[in-house]
Amino acid sequence: MIKMETDHLFTLELSKVFSVKLEKMYRAWTNPDEIVKWWGPEGYTTTIEDFNLEEGGTYKFIMTPPEGDSRVLVGKYVEIIPNNKLVFTWKWDNSGQEFPETQVTVEFFAERNGTELKLKHELLPSQEAAEGHNMGWTSSLDDKLKKYLG
Repeated sequence: MIKMETDHLFTLELSKVFSVKLEKMYRAWTNPDEIVKWWGPEGYTTTIEDFNLEEGGTYKFIMTPPEGDSRVLVGKYVEIIPNNKLVFTWKWDNSGQEFPETQVTVEFFAERNGTELKLKHELLPSQEAAEGHNMGWTSSLDDKLKKYLG
């Protein structure tokens, strides 16, 4: 779901249920060896140049689509509650245009048959940016993460 917030900023919210234990899901988001196996939309590969999983710690992911025009994603971890919640900033570093810093919150909930993941991507600067990130997150979660977790 995409909704417009104040100041013409947009928020994207997604909720998905996966048939894996909560700890395994959390590890897929917090272990760089696992992140590179699923991060990014279908067809993309990801390498990690910086990964410091602590509050205030930074990350830098290089996401490369099949056509080879890499995109650099940088940010910092704002809040970390193990097996429960991750909050991190998100900024495209080489998009060719100025992209503001946005924020992603990922929450993990143990379910009877797996884990519910709730993702909120806030402060997106336009409807177009929200729709593009919706497509990217949906592909990452529905296609690659689901396959990776088996």
